[in-house]
Amino acid sequence: MTVTAAARPSTTGTANATTIKIDTTHLFHAVPVKVQLTASYAMSREPGYPSRQQFTGAKVLDSAQTVSSGTILSLLKPEADALVAAGAATYV
Repeated sequence: MTVTAAARPSTTGTANATTIKIDTTHLFHAVPVKVQLTASYAMSREPGYPSRQQFTGAKVLDSAQTVSSGTILSLLKPEADALVAAGAATYV
């Protein structure tokens, strides 16, 4: 019998007029990925989402804030992928 986990959506912010949502079900397998923002990213952190400081070393990314276009960030792959899909970042 195969057991599949139910999706656990989480909003990580908004960019390019798009709400950035990811499924946090399998985040423990996610790795940090570098992206360069092509739009400003209004970051938020819902309860249960891992500390960004843990993956980036930047304490400031653990609170709600807007990060400017052009900034290079190291984010968990699902968040990075969602930003790229929204046209708000490119992989570095």
